[in-house]
Amino acid sequence: MFKNRLITALVLAPLVIAAVLLLKPTAFSAVWGGVILLAAWEWAGVSGVDNRVGRIAFLAALGLPMVFASAWAPYTVDWLMWPVVAWWFAVGMLLRARPDKALAIRLPVGLKLGLGWFILLTSWILFIWLRFNFGAVQALYLLVLISFADIAAYFVGRNWGFTKLMPEISPGKTVEGLYGALAVSAVLAVAVGLWFKLEPLTIADFVILSVVTVVISVGGDLFESLLKRQRGVKDSGSLLPGHGGVLDRIDALLASVAVFYAGSMLLGLFLQTAEPVTIEVPAEMEGAPVQVEPIQPESDESVPEPMEPEDAGTDESAPEE
Repeated sequence: MFKNRLITALVLAPLVIAAVLLLKPTAFSAVWGGVILLAAWEWAGVSGVDNRVGRIAFLAALGLPMVFASAWAPYTVDWLMWPVVAWWFAVGMLLRARPDKALAIRLPVGLKLGLGWFILLTSWILFIWLRFNFGAVQALYLLVLISFADIAAYFVGRNWGFTKLMPEISPGKTVEGLYGALAVSAVLAVAVGLWFKLEPLTIADFVILSVVTVVISVGGDLFESLLKRQRGVKDSGSLLPGHGGVLDRIDALLASVAVFYAGSMLLGLFLQTAEPVTIEVPAEMEGAPVQVEPIQPESDESVPEPMEPEDAGTDESAPEE
């Protein structure tokens, strides 16, 4: 199992890195959209949809707003992340306070599909916004953060984990594993902040944001585990050897992207840009719903215009060779 998991990770990692760093807006949106649709197929399965027609209908309902994102996304850029953040905080508090009660709640299939539609669609658009508003490095950092936290939780929990986190929902997760994930995320955030020469207070904010992001990512993982346990399955699929399905691989990202994006917005935290930036909605969109433009400094009228040289010649439009 571990060998298959490692091989799959080694194959996928360079592909994911290349996609985040190199793809143009339209291509990146399409590739990330394909991943979301694969996860949607599995979400329909863990929600209780067994027939192909029902799953295809769910994919169509999700894919249609993706195709026409330019018609609705610009109107949601200022507020869409907040209901998503509120949802995941509410889920986290419910799972932490009453995991047994959460497990006993039997949601109708239609409601599970509705929640999946909301979670998958918003995660798709928010990760695109993160990639093209804050830069490829910031989007890649989120993926690395979630991966490192997952690896740390696995190894710490396996070697020193004794206290079960939520045995009713996910018997394998431990409190010690969670602490290990939070510690690694804090160290990673400090290292990245120092690498990009952020100010000390900004690094402190970055650490807090990273830790909160990891906490919420665990909530996304547990919520998917809740759906699978209610359905009576171990994995959402079998597409990725050692990892289960696509949904199993991105469940933490689905929850964390909204928190990380909103926190980056509030803090004005840009790993790639030292200048102040403003987020604008372009008239014509090319895959990405919004675009970041550096704020240009206002012209100072007190600065005199450069003088033309007196011997520039009779042709004022061309400088002297």
